[in-house]
Amino acid sequence: MEEKKQALSERLQVALKPQILIGLIVLLAAAVIVLSVMLVRQPGQVVAKINGEPIMQDELFELMYAQGGQEMLDQLITRKLLLQFAESENITVSEEELEAEIKSIIDESFQGEQEQFEMVLEQYGISLDAFKEDARLNLLVRKIAMEKIDTSEESARQFFEDRSHLFAQEEEIEARHILVESEAEAEEVLALIEEGEDFASLAAEYSIDPSNREDGGNLGFFSRGMMVDAFEEEAFSLEIGEIGGPVETNFGFHIIEVLDKVETEDAVYEDISEQVKEAMVEENVSPMINELVQSLYEEAEIEYILEQ
Repeated sequence: MEEKKQALSERLQVALKPQILIGLIVLLAAAVIVLSVMLVRQPGQVVAKINGEPIMQDELFELMYAQGGQEMLDQLITRKLLLQFAESENITVSEEELEAEIKSIIDESFQGEQEQFEMVLEQYGISLDAFKEDARLNLLVRKIAMEKIDTSEESARQFFEDRSHLFAQEEEIEARHILVESEAEAEEVLALIEEGEDFASLAAEYSIDPSNREDGGNLGFFSRGMMVDAFEEEAFSLEIGEIGGPVETNFGFHIIEVLDKVETEDAVYEDISEQVKEAMVEENVSPMINELVQSLYEEAEIEYILEQ
């Protein structure tokens, strides 16, 4: 039961959880570029010379501001409004919560590779401190939303009933394959398997699929709709331990062995009530915050100093 709960939780996180991913990094990079010009703007400053003819900083500023400066400024205003609101409501994020969020981002988006995460930040010119501040804001936004979202038992049950398909266990299989270029070669490999040779060893020797060849051809668990039609039809028709093929797809010819199966099963609310409430929060964060930001804009006194 615990394994099923964990699998459900992971699936819902993938489906529903808003992430600070590469798109945000790119957005931050654009903001840094625009704001760096705005903050150090010096009239009459030359930023480049082309065959002796200068390009002035004012020219660069005006072009960059016209192409994205207003959008970046609006995002900074939104950020400031949310930070001010959180402060007024005594909503804070601890360092422990922030570090846990950063670790979660690295684990889920960078396979736990800290160096890869830092390399992407460096590639887009974003400091770790700047990224952490956006992660902090992300957590603040979630906390603000959680205080406004109705997670009562009655609401959670209704949410569960309305979205029962999200919580049901889909039919899944775990399979491995050996992919070769020709049907004749596939028949040869099948003959070797029938003679008792090890499937994983043959995958390492013959398979042209580099993504799993060294792992014995293991594809892990997958549900319907994740593989090409011919492969899926054959794989889901096999019993555990049964080998099928060769199956032709646009990748080549596959020999398939099913290692395990998980049957379709409806979820029981009492078993996953906490996951249901988490999913409620995730689904409602964006509309709730959009509504709050709109009201904060209406109530705030905003003075634009720069010319539009």
